[in-house]
Amino acid sequence: MKTPMQLKQQLIKKWQSNFFHKTWLDEYLFNSADNFVEKKASVHTLFPYSLKLIKITDKQMLHQFSEVTDWIDQLSRYKTKNNQYFSLIWQEVNFRRLGKQKIPNAVHFENIECLTRYLGCWQQWQDFIEQVLITHKQFPLLLPWLQHKPSELLQHLNVWPKLLTVCRYFKVNPKPDCYLRELNIQGIDTKFIGLHKGILKKLFDQILSPSAINVDFEKLTEHGFEKRYGLKFPQARVRFRILDSTMLADVGGFSDLEVTIDEFDKLDLLCDKVYITENKINGLAFPQVNNAIVIFGLGYGISVLKSIVWLKQCQLYYWGDIDTHGFAILSQARSYFPKIQSFLMDETTLLACKDFWGQESEDKRHQAENLSQLTMAEQNLYQQLKNEHFQQRLRLEQERIPFDYWRHKLHG
Repeated sequence: MKTPMQLKQQLIKKWQSNFFHKTWLDEYLFNSADNFVEKKASVHTLFPYSLKLIKITDKQMLHQFSEVTDWIDQLSRYKTKNNQYFSLIWQEVNFRRLGKQKIPNAVHFENIECLTRYLGCWQQWQDFIEQVLITHKQFPLLLPWLQHKPSELLQHLNVWPKLLTVCRYFKVNPKPDCYLRELNIQGIDTKFIGLHKGILKKLFDQILSPSAINVDFEKLTEHGFEKRYGLKFPQARVRFRILDSTMLADVGGFSDLEVTIDEFDKLDLLCDKVYITENKINGLAFPQVNNAIVIFGLGYGISVLKSIVWLKQCQLYYWGDIDTHGFAILSQARSYFPKIQSFLMDETTLLACKDFWGQESEDKRHQAENLSQLTMAEQNLYQQLKNEHFQQRLRLEQERIPFDYWRHKLHG
């Protein structure tokens, strides 16, 4: 026998499942909108709505009589307190031992207003209906989608009018080819769009024509929203140094440059070797090497290089820390450039620099058991680091390797 508060929780759970919202939307789409709007708050197929109560058995009446009567008394008092919201449906039951008794059979709500006021959701319900009607008027294509996903509207109810405003703009101005900051949408600041890319993506996919959507970009990460809907975005930048003075003329005489990834892709450098190192100072201090450049400061951002076609014609070297993350980045780089070689990431270098060993933070260690793109020697060293073969959480940072040592290895 559920207490009045347990019964209310049961109703709250049903409300939160969007059962009533979906039923209303089903009715709205099934009926003529003009006829239906006049009674827009009602849900004809559900109301009056009754929540059935537990059926009291002869056994309960005989052995739990006081509990049953207490339960009935609780419900009666609670009903009196909430008389304006619901009523109790009583049923006369003929028990074998106790004869005829009046037992509450259901909690009865006459209409949706009674239910929502009882649950404290009347204003939310009215706002929901209002926004559905506005959405139908502006974007009828959204209604079937909302019918299956009313939670999307409910979760964004307070900003739904602004979301529709953004939708209207992109419907009229598909693929605007500008930065978010440049969009001139009345009443909408560009931070709003940035904060609501997730729901806007779902809405755009429903209302925009296929020609206005680049389906190659599904995720929101790495400026996926901008790429999908024809917006400009801040491009990744690549910093590199020319290591051969005879190549300086190819880049206007500059030796240390930082360019966008698109500009880097268009470079026509006559270089044979490309070194990639995470550490900025190592990149700045990198010695002269014939027909070579060094790229630095990317870390896991090395993924921005994967589309650079001319890099695939060069011999690439990756120099990272000798720790679990260093080998993870190396493995990632080799998935883009299968012929890339590691530089100073071997057991010989590790043992030669024992005086400079440090420790990797426990909570930042890479967790993969195996890294698929490593050579056998690299995989073995990675496993030794994972298993703490040399010392606990061993790490040799690339900037701790003596300059003379790595210059010798570079030219040796």
